[in-house]
Amino acid sequence: MKFRYSLIATALLCGVMTADVQAVDNFATLYQQQVQPFWQTVTPQQLKLSDGTSLHYVLMRPEQVKATVVVVNGRTESYLKYQELAYQLTEQGYQVLMFDHRGQGLSARLTDNPHKGHIEDFQHYIDDMHQLISRVVLADKVQADQKLPMYLIGHSMGGAISTLYLQQHPGLFQKAALSAPMHGINGKLAYDEWDACRLASTVTLFSTEGYAGFADKAYAAGPFEGNELTGSKERYQWMQRLYQDNPQIQLGGATWGWLEQACAVLPQMQQQADKIKIPLLVMQAELDTIVSADAQHEFCTALAENPNSGCVGGLQLIKGAKHELLFEQDDIRQQVLEKVLAHFTSE
Repeated sequence: MKFRYSLIATALLCGVMTADVQAVDNFATLYQQQVQPFWQTVTPQQLKLSDGTSLHYVLMRPEQVKATVVVVNGRTESYLKYQELAYQLTEQGYQVLMFDHRGQGLSARLTDNPHKGHIEDFQHYIDDMHQLISRVVLADKVQADQKLPMYLIGHSMGGAISTLYLQQHPGLFQKAALSAPMHGINGKLAYDEWDACRLASTVTLFSTEGYAGFADKAYAAGPFEGNELTGSKERYQWMQRLYQDNPQIQLGGATWGWLEQACAVLPQMQQQADKIKIPLLVMQAELDTIVSADAQHEFCTALAENPNSGCVGGLQLIKGAKHELLFEQDDIRQQVLEKVLAHFTSE
């Protein structure tokens, strides 16, 4: 039986503004003239977690801070990829914390082969995030003295991590925005989510660190044509150069262990929706082939029964968008950014 692994190997690759943010017609010009000079002022930092794992992060603070935004990226990603978002959020007066999950980006890898996306326990992602927020943000004098509001942005796998974090740590964040969250696996090819998860539970009895799908899936750059991530050629090519120039952040396919752990937590997001105590902006990419659209609908349906939460305005469908909403074409990305900022500034 041939196992065709797209979701598992790509895995999951992976409002109105308070000040004017003009739509960008040329990403290359924006990056060269504004984003890159800003990023050159950013200082990379590391935090040694309680188990000794090293987590890489950046904390960016404008002169006048009105709130703190924590950005939680997806599988295969690094905070280096989110330079444009960091620039635009700080321009809006937000202090921004971004970090690389254990096992990817600049943070410590978990297998001998650095191209394998692996995790021993999905809970590690949530616990790592909580340690980082507690020791870097909550312990900060500016944050403590001003009692700054805290907002959350989670993309793809980062959307799943953010959902679980909100369930386990209610009361810390006031609002959250989820971009194409991984609330379920997209079983669009040979295996559906149930079959993929069942197979993972069997294979991991023998090995957890093999590439899911039984084939080596090391990082490999791909052409823009036919990509499943974005319709923005400029941003796609910039991302390709970023990973080429920084080979230490390259990550390939997920392991069976990662898949098994992801499968274990997926049901919790719907089942424990009542534990979320804040309004969520949940955005779905119309052309997404990476994560499950049905699972996002089911999550918002479950959240609708929670009197303390809900998907604001219902599940927000972003028409014409592929999976990477924050790296899409200018008009789509601008729409997404405006929704996020309007959500953060709403009463």
